[in-house]
Formats: sequence, C-alpha cells, structure tokens
Amino acid sequence: MKTYVISLADSLERRRAAAEQLSQAGVNFEFFDALRCDIRQLVYFSRYDEREYVLNCGRPAAMGEVGCYASHKMLWQRCVDDDEPVMIMEDDFLLADHFHEAACHAERLVHEYGYIRLQTERRATRRLVRHDGQFSLVRYSKVPHSAMCYVISPSVAARLLRRADVLDAPLDVMVKKNWEHGCQIYGLMPYSVSEHCLSKDTTIPGRARYKKPVLVSLRRAIRKLVWLARQRQFGRLMPGD
Repeated sequence: MKTYVISLADSLERRRAAAEQLSQAGVNFEFFDALRCDIRQLVYFSRYDEREYVLNCGRPAAMGEVGCYASHKMLWQRCVDDDEPVMIMEDDFLLADHFHEAACHAERLVHEYGYIRLQTERRATRRLVRHDGQFSLVRYSKVPHSAMCYVISPSVAARLLRRADVLDAPLDVMVKKNWEHGCQIYGLMPYSVSEHCLSKDTTIPGRARYKKPVLVSLRRAIRKLVWLARQRQFGRLMPGD
C-alpha cells in the first residue's frame, strides 16, 4: 500500500522527524509537497462558499487550511486513478510502537470498510464492529476531527471527491458529515498515531478563535443539532457492518 506524507517543502524539521519514524517502523513512503492555495484564485475547487464555511466552522477559511484540503484532494485523485487504497498522513505525527502492524491490518480491511483512521481521538462516540487479535475496528457515530492518518479505498476517495467540489468547510468537517458523502468512517484501535510536539507550531495560521456575531452563533447551534439528528439517521439507514 502506498503511503503519502503531506508536508510543505520547506518544513525541514517535520520532514526529518517523519522520515525517521517511518524508517524505524519499516514503512516505505513518499512526501507529497503540500499545496499553497490563494482563496482568491481557486484552482482545486469550483468555488468558495464563505457563508457556508462560516456556518460550518465559525470563521472564514484560512489560506493554509485550503492548501491542506487541496492536498488531500490530489491524493484522493491518485487513489482513484491508480485504483488501489493508499495511506495518507500529515507530517506532524507521532507513531506508536505497533504502527507497522496497525497499518498492515488496516490495509487488509480497507477494501471492505473504505475509510479507516489510525489517529487518536478524545470526544468521538463509537461502537465495536469487529475484533481481530490485538486490534478492534470501530465505527463512529460522532466522527472525530483531524485527518492526520487514515487509509482510504478508491471507491470512498471517489465519493469524497464528488462532495469536495465546493469549498464550504475544512477538510475534517466535510469528512465528518458522513450523511452528505454517504461513507461510513471507521477507526482501528488501539490507535497507533498521535500528535507530535511539532504540531504545536502550526503550519496553518489564521485558525484562532474569535468572537462570532450573535446571529452566526445561533445559526451554528441550530446547525449542530441538525447534524446530530442526521448522523443518527445515517447510522440507522446504513449499518454497513
């Protein structure tokens, strides 16, 4: 299975740390030079819907955020073109000792389950799908944020590409809205990837919280309730296990 690490070409410290860890884990990989996108000159999206973006995440898009999303899209397209699953990582990861075994196990399952996270999470809700030896596969009824490490199949990559035509949310927010793209999101436990201390020095500035207008806050609160209802309905309609 091909493994890609999304990284800015000039992020030398992150690249060094990523390469050392993957080499020690015995994983072959290649760096994908993260894209730098100008929101005023969109190339990788048909359009930018700022109103929806603000409602989906509470603020307008940050430039580095758009480039990160576009980078994932390019790798999804490679996955579809090559017609084989891939592992996609972002360069601020910290690998657990069992990462190699987890990656191999995820590769065996991805054709059946489509999208499998290997990254830790804290606030997701999930239920057990299957247990195989040291690993358990869970399905999220509340999908966690972040896309630091996951395995994806060509069919799921194609679905996400169709949903990602319009830029109206950050990458991980779009992925967690599974009722829109129709793909279940799974996780492999025990998790084998967490955040490296290098992640504190973000390469995506402009994502700081700010005081939202009252009307925007109210609309977002209503939207979150709608999301919760749709997530539950999607889980009932598509058990998929």
